[in-house]
Amino acid sequence: MSKYAPIIGLEIHVELKTKSKMFCSCKNDPFISTPNVNICEVCLAHPGTLPVPNKQAVIDTVKIARALGCEINKNSKFDRKHYFYPDLPKGYQISQYDEPIGEHGSIELTLTDKNSRLTARIGVTRVHLEEDTAKLNHDTAGNTLIDFNRAGVPLVEIVSEPDVESALEAKTYCQELQLIFRYLGVSNADMEKGQMRCEANISLQSEGTWTKEKGTIVAKPGCKLNSKVEVKNINSFRAVEKAIEFEIKRQTEILDKGENWGQETRGWDDPTQTTVHQRSKETSADYRYFPEPDIPPFKPLEIAADVTLPELPQMRRERFHKEYGFSYADAFMLTADKAWGDFAEDVMSELTEWLHDLPETHRCVDGAQSHGDKTRAPICKTSQDLARLAGGWLTTKLMGAIKERAIDIRILKIKPENFAELIALVYANRVNSTNAQKILGEMIDSGVNLDPTHIMEDKGYGQVSDEDKIGAVVDEVIKNYPQQVTQFKAGKDPIIKFLIGMAMKATEGSADPIVVEKLLREKMK
Repeated sequence: MSKYAPIIGLEIHVELKTKSKMFCSCKNDPFISTPNVNICEVCLAHPGTLPVPNKQAVIDTVKIARALGCEINKNSKFDRKHYFYPDLPKGYQISQYDEPIGEHGSIELTLTDKNSRLTARIGVTRVHLEEDTAKLNHDTAGNTLIDFNRAGVPLVEIVSEPDVESALEAKTYCQELQLIFRYLGVSNADMEKGQMRCEANISLQSEGTWTKEKGTIVAKPGCKLNSKVEVKNINSFRAVEKAIEFEIKRQTEILDKGENWGQETRGWDDPTQTTVHQRSKETSADYRYFPEPDIPPFKPLEIAADVTLPELPQMRRERFHKEYGFSYADAFMLTADKAWGDFAEDVMSELTEWLHDLPETHRCVDGAQSHGDKTRAPICKTSQDLARLAGGWLTTKLMGAIKERAIDIRILKIKPENFAELIALVYANRVNSTNAQKILGEMIDSGVNLDPTHIMEDKGYGQVSDEDKIGAVVDEVIKNYPQQVTQFKAGKDPIIKFLIGMAMKATEGSADPIVVEKLLREKMK
């Protein structure tokens, strides 16, 4: 067990996808290829200009704060945060200090394997709204060029409490926040594009030297806390994990030598997989905060009076597990993208209807159950098998097939009802898994919406149950593998699986394996 405990807090910045910037009417499009076109006197800080807050940005920030369980402050205001970097045209950033929009929230993380889950609660200190900075571009000649298209883009900062205990938890926290932003529809939150950024505050403390009081790490009597290090320039989930792992290792080595470090800001250097010193860390006093005199205080709940939240990822995962019977792993995969979750939901709705219509499965229907505003009949004895089958076809077969073809679920031509029909055909043993995957491939590659039953009938992919046809194949298998037949008759029952496999191979997977086994056993008595 390590003698040091990592204390980790995270600051997440996310750009909102409002139509205009935070304090002016310029188009919010920081990724346009032509520099300095979405700019005006306000976002360039020309003398005499006045900022006008973006109402939608305030509403979106309230949504984020509520989704994280925060208390929404009755009164809020903007403040000036002073620092002098070339990417800040005013010489200060309009941000929020002591009266943010939201405070005192939390997020529950779920780490899952196939059939179990571990949870961790991460406190959220505050959610506040500010403006983004300009972008600095460094050319090969050593010049630094400034693109102001990003200056003034609405930016929300989420500050966690120092509750994160590992690099894996930090990565999971960032991934969960990204999902929440996307489910709310407030941001695409793509880390590689800079729409979402993570800064990690990390300090290693000796065990028994500290305690936590109201979300703050404090030294025990007679002890002194080690300084925290802020790590910036983290632009992927993998980098979040690697940067924190490296910094914990670096600080461990320093403490093992009996040395220490000062409070500093370091940058993650992806090529070398290390953190590098950037500057000494500022404190809040260095920023000389004071209330923004050009923007009056406001009441967030009055501006966002009609805000309602959609079903969030954590709630949807739990419902998919309970309502549809998906494993935790399948539920997590299917809700990791809202479009996938919507597709899966529609598939499960249509699948129940298909099972009603097929004579092979209709006999399993027993009663009816309420399901939203519809009444559907459940599968009586095989609901777990159905959930396992549907989950596997969604997360393995379909996800794998469209990933192989580099197709996004949003442009997939297969309708949920037709994919549900394919699962129903497999479930009813009308087609085996091998041929069903061939059907799926044709449905994807056609570029149009095709009926799987028609493909099955046209291509002859359907399961063959005719005992006369299968019997002829079984006779050939018995004739061609006399040694295995002798072993089976001598009591080695597992040999039957080999013989079934040979019969299935001879029929290219079209024979009903149940019928194959039945005939083999009869003919080898």
